[in-house]
Amino acid sequence: MRTQPVLNVVVYRNPGPEDSAIETHTQAVVALHSTCGTGGGLGYVTLVESDFDRLWNGVNGGDVLGTAYSVLAFLGPKAQQFIGRPADFLFGWVGGTDEEYGNVLLLQIIPRAHLLAHMN
Repeated sequence: MRTQPVLNVVVYRNPGPEDSAIETHTQAVVALHSTCGTGGGLGYVTLVESDFDRLWNGVNGGDVLGTAYSVLAFLGPKAQQFIGRPADFLFGWVGGTDEEYGNVLLLQIIPRAHLLAHMN
């Protein structure tokens, strides 16, 4: 069985999708760009242009954890529990371009094998 993410977070550049469409669009982004499944929680954040560009450049420059932690801080305690736990979770970013909203980023958080063995 392939490991599923525990959390998927899509980051949009402002304005992003309307409130009524954002969850559906976020699910579509996860389905299209996921590298390890579509399970787990779902979150989304829309950042102003300068913050999104800084995040995009950080991901492009290889700063996986710093960029992930900065986004998770926006999502509340359930997402913040992953901050500072690189020994327990893998953090992966996938960048893509959406026809309607431009660049989007997908953050996937995947439990490491020792956590899976402990949970089963």
